Amino acid sequence: MAYSNYGYGAYGYGMQAAAGMSAAYPQMAAPNTFPDDTTGGAYNPRYHFQAAQSAGFDIGGEDTQPKTLYVGNLDPRVTEDFIVTLFGQIGTVTKTKVIYDGGSDPYAFVEFADHAMATQALQTMNKRSLMDREMKVNWATQPGSQAKADTSKHFHVFVGDLSPEVDNKALKEAFAPFGDVSDAKVIRDVQTMKSKGYGFVSYPKREEAERAIEQMNGQWLGRRTIRTNWATRKPASGGSESTPRKELYYNDVYNSTGPDNTSVYVGNVSNNATEDDIRNVFKEFGNIVDIRHFKSQGYSFVKFDSKEHAASAICERNGSELCGQTIRCSWGKTEGQGSAPNPVAGAFNPTQFGAFGTHQQPRGGMNGGNPQNQQYWNYYYQQAVQQNPQMVMTPEWQAYYQYMRGQGNQRP
Repeated sequence: MAYSNYGYGAYGYGMQAAAGMSAAYPQMAAPNTFPDDTTGGAYNPRYHFQAAQSAGFDIGGEDTQPKTLYVGNLDPRVTEDFIVTLFGQIGTVTKTKVIYDGGSDPYAFVEFADHAMATQALQTMNKRSLMDREMKVNWATQPGSQAKADTSKHFHVFVGDLSPEVDNKALKEAFAPFGDVSDAKVIRDVQTMKSKGYGFVSYPKREEAERAIEQMNGQWLGRRTIRTNWATRKPASGGSESTPRKELYYNDVYNSTGPDNTSVYVGNVSNNATEDDIRNVFKEFGNIVDIRHFKSQGYSFVKFDSKEHAASAICERNGSELCGQTIRCSWGKTEGQGSAPNPVAGAFNPTQFGAFGTHQQPRGGMNGGNPQNQQYWNYYYQQAVQQNPQMVMTPEWQAYYQYMRGQGNQRP
């Protein structure tokens, strides 16, 4: 028998075993769209959660990740062996059960060896057509309708640089010695359920949160040393409190830019600072992908591998000292976030004169050699001038700039 690209296999092939059992069944077609949510169909969270729990499936909990999927809208001819073979192409299936509920269509529970396998199966199999029916795949987890203690007025601690294996339970246990932990949550991607590398711990008492921040910062949890800080603006302690620098708070910083921004603008950088100095100051916050250091202009851009790492760097390094000067940190922008803007008419352009009017040009002359280099320098200049409005061309420099453009002057 020949198998099409969209045969019984979860990836369109390799399901000869299932085909052998059910050769008369229609082929399983690919979904029209990748699922962007896992709701809908006849899925009833409370009813099916109880059914999975009573059948002995691992449905996870507050501190553990789920490993069991609900599979609904099945054809009555579907058997447990067929489900095992079908979903077994994605990961190790440890348990399955097809439930024939009276006159309604059957549904199944499929438990995997780990959460990652179950996640892959959910993303792959939801909304696929099987026997002319669209499968409804969802997590067989506790419905979220249960009452939960209100922790909105509690004191929240930000915990950064978490190892991927740290879950809610491990996070709570690590912070329990400092007080009554009212909530502990690792933040995860809603689609993949992978950890984003940070979380939050809440305490009902301010002194407990303070003690946790002080004593857990820099400690090992899992395979990494973690960083701790107030998750929101530091609660008032009853009196005025002066600080040597403006404090930034993770939630405020993180939510002030788009989801893909990983670039940190660093202003007021000393002329004595080198790229290595900048790297040494920021490397503790995560993997640095790129550094663009504009030495004579007094600013730099540090690009991290994640938004979370960049936000942490902004919070911790804004107002700190680098080579004898107090630096300012805020969001920059990565090259991939839209095309570089064109130079603003009349604004000072570092590709011609340098940010403060000196003849400092990129290699290749006034036009930057490569047009892409010209665009690149223009882009980073525009980022910097937004942070430093005083960086504008004087009328005298503007006239000279226009003259030099007309001459097409080149410098070595």
